[in-house]
Amino acid sequence: MDETATPAPPGHDPAHDPSRDNGVTLQRPAIVAILYIVNIMLPPFAAVVGVVLAYVWRADARAQAWEHTHFTYLIRTFWIGLIAMMVIFIGFFASFVGMAELAEGRGGRPPTGMFALLFSWMGLWIVVTIWAVVRAVLSLVKAGERQPMPRPRTLLW
Repeated sequence: MDETATPAPPGHDPAHDPSRDNGVTLQRPAIVAILYIVNIMLPPFAAVVGVVLAYVWRADARAQAWEHTHFTYLIRTFWIGLIAMMVIFIGFFASFVGMAELAEGRGGRPPTGMFALLFSWMGLWIVVTIWAVVRAVLSLVKAGERQPMPRPRTLLW
């Protein structure tokens, strides 16, 4: 036995010592957060898989308290983001259809304000995407440190 080694503090689990990590370890909340981030570049299947995993893992009796906060945070991210994206899609589509109908009545020229409305919907889509990515990255960082999310039910960060 090494006599110079200091004893571990009570409650210390060497298997979960972040100072001994030589690389990235993926905890379950980190996997869900990565799926959300990947969802930006792929069809929405990654986010659906992520939220299903979050629900299953949150119900797991072996899940630690800090993981529960992440799963709650990430589940809320999914549902709030989905609702916001649906509103944006419906608004964009309705604006586009309205613009086409108005253009017919004006001899094929759409009103100038309608283009601004369409760009507003696209800007809102970008804002919601950034919001979701920031939430996923924050969860990813906290999960890497095995820390709970401070306010898992918050709307922002």
